[in-house]
Amino acid sequence: RALTNRSSDLDMLLDAMGQSIQTIQSAVQGLEATGEILENAAVIAQNAYEAAIIPEKAWFEAQVGPNGAVVTSAQELKDAVNAGKETICVYGKIDYFENQSLTMKANQKLVGTEYFTGYTGNKKFSEINFSGTQSYAIASANNCLISDLSLNFDANRVPGSSANHLIRSLNNVVLNNLDLKRNIIGTNKYEALNGAIQQQNGGSMTISGVVNLKSYGHCADAIVVAWGAQMNIAKDALVNIDCNITSIYPGSKAAFLIYSGYGPVNRVNIYGKVNINSNECSFKLGPNDYSGNILNIGSSAEVTSTNKFINCGAKSSDTVYNSINITEGAKINLNASGGTSFISQGYIFENNTTSDKYVYASTLRSSGDFTEVACDVDWDNYADTEVEEAEDKEILSKAAEQYSAMMGAYDDMVSDSGYQGVNLIKGGKLTTMFNENRTHSYTIEGKDMSSAGIGITAREWVTKDDIAQSIKEIQNAMNSVRDMVETLGNHLSIIQTRMNFTDAMTDILQTGADDLVLADMNEESANYLALQTRNSLAVNALALAAQSNNSVLKLF
Repeated sequence: RALTNRSSDLDMLLDAMGQSIQTIQSAVQGLEATGEILENAAVIAQNAYEAAIIPEKAWFEAQVGPNGAVVTSAQELKDAVNAGKETICVYGKIDYFENQSLTMKANQKLVGTEYFTGYTGNKKFSEINFSGTQSYAIASANNCLISDLSLNFDANRVPGSSANHLIRSLNNVVLNNLDLKRNIIGTNKYEALNGAIQQQNGGSMTISGVVNLKSYGHCADAIVVAWGAQMNIAKDALVNIDCNITSIYPGSKAAFLIYSGYGPVNRVNIYGKVNINSNECSFKLGPNDYSGNILNIGSSAEVTSTNKFINCGAKSSDTVYNSINITEGAKINLNASGGTSFISQGYIFENNTTSDKYVYASTLRSSGDFTEVACDVDWDNYADTEVEEAEDKEILSKAAEQYSAMMGAYDDMVSDSGYQGVNLIKGGKLTTMFNENRTHSYTIEGKDMSSAGIGITAREWVTKDDIAQSIKEIQNAMNSVRDMVETLGNHLSIIQTRMNFTDAMTDILQTGADDLVLADMNEESANYLALQTRNSLAVNALALAAQSNNSVLKLF
């Protein structure tokens, strides 16, 4: 009886375990459906991000504060710079006066609207246009930042004119997320150092983010580092250089010109990604006999060149030479027609083939062990696009409505995923008993997977930063849903395993009980057959006796 009772008790627990499994499966089904809703919401937010409008000017005025300025014209820009405003935000397009330069003061920031909204694509809303014969468009002072702008300089070179730089830098200057274009019209063969970006005279510059630089025309070196200067391409930087040089001056002709001019050592450190499309060499170290220049390519760097990689000037003495160091792990892709080189770490080289102390660049064409990487910039299809404000507003409004509806459907799905009053994705709790004494159990603590519970905040999409935050929240929410599905799967496996064990145990208990109370069917069958035989014999005996008596009576 005890075995039979325990078997019955466990059989009832099997029903409860089955209901627990249904509760978990209901929650999992709800999570899978909500995951699809989140994916759709992510698409809506991403599309809204791409179409988001630039906030009103007043919003940026609040960002720069009383010590900053938001400018919409050339005069406002000049006044803000001359007044020493700390942060100057360019709002919209500024056609700068011809033949005039912008000279920044120390610690000033010249930024575009994207600096505050976080958008760093090719669609630049903030733009400054320069033109004329001025020697530079922008001169940055010490500790300046130029960020998130589109800068264009149509330079008109005339005989006797100076360099026509787009940006001329002093010390500790940062260039970040820029679209730069300089086109030089006219010729002046006596002008050598003419970088679109010029870093010189002991100063240092750091380039970060995405910087697209086009430099066309006579003496149109893209970047010049000269007279004891240093330039760092940050680890997170992507620098795309498109350089078309028509100079006949021997000191020019390079996308990167590192030029000592008998002065202190110049140094360029590359830690990020640099793509160079040039009709001349990518790097020139000390043209002619100007030596002492250093190019370091770090282990995290990726450099792509479509022409000659290095042109290295002659040494000026036995102790002063140009050098290049490529750290193991750097990735270099050379798609050049000739004269290119791979240089292993620690090599030094120059154009003196008679000295065994130096290595001539062209002799190392095939040396080195670097992974090739493809250039991912399609300059032919690169084009700026204008902001279509009215259209973007309509797109953004519709996207916000769709996003809100998606979040409402998400919360409804979460609320409807319960089973018999228990909803594990709404913070419910489920306890499953495993034995008849109720001393062993398994408890599942649910989690609030509603939009608020997983960190999705209802917000107005006023800026790109608002939309970017929503995208980030959705991505985190999707990760939370996947983690919860995995967790519930583990709980389901445990209960299913215990259910299989309990089912087998009830069979064992019932068999044991039967062994104690049920008769041996073979023995009872034999006894029954013997009893039937005995009865048959008795009946036949009585019949024979009766027949004998009748035979005797017939004699009389």
